[in-house]
Amino acid sequence: MNGREVLVRGGGGLCGALLLAASMWLYEAKPDAEAGVLEPIRDSGGVGTVVSTPEFSVRVDRVVAARSLAPALSFGRASAPVRTEGVFLAVRVRARAEREPVKLMRVTLETPGGFSFKEGPRPEAAQAVAPEFQPMLWGTAAYLFELPKERLEGARLVVGTGGLLPQLSAAAEIDLGLGKSRAADLVRDAVEKYDPRAERS
Repeated sequence: MNGREVLVRGGGGLCGALLLAASMWLYEAKPDAEAGVLEPIRDSGGVGTVVSTPEFSVRVDRVVAARSLAPALSFGRASAPVRTEGVFLAVRVRARAEREPVKLMRVTLETPGGFSFKEGPRPEAAQAVAPEFQPMLWGTAAYLFELPKERLEGARLVVGTGGLLPQLSAAAEIDLGLGKSRAADLVRDAVEKYDPRAERS
């Protein structure tokens, strides 16, 4: 084998290794790229401001932390409060549809570090039924999340219409304004036996 053959084979091996590395990178990056394409474009805002999408508008009025939730009634008798090792976060919102009645089918709480918490209290806890929002009429809703206390900081509420084609659905992202001190205050002052049905915005 002469020097030229060594160079040709070495160059071929190097090119093959580079192509293999590139294909592996593309394979790993593809799910993230597809997820980005399928995610709806979000309109964003903060607490107290109206965030408008083509299908609905929403405004977060209040954020409440709770150590426990009021129980649901069982055969006319109330059971013990529903407790958590973390914290319950109740987000009170006002919303309206823009053209046609709409339900906010996708409601999540996103926190730094890539964590996402689904809305919904425990079955044994009191809960308010999420309404269908009507065009040009403001309605209220309370969304409940259960999460670790240390995850409150930096939390954002994400609400959307969902659907079979996520990239075509409307979504709003609201920064809840939970900096380090505000999150600590919420945890310290968390209420007992919070009942989303009793509170009126």
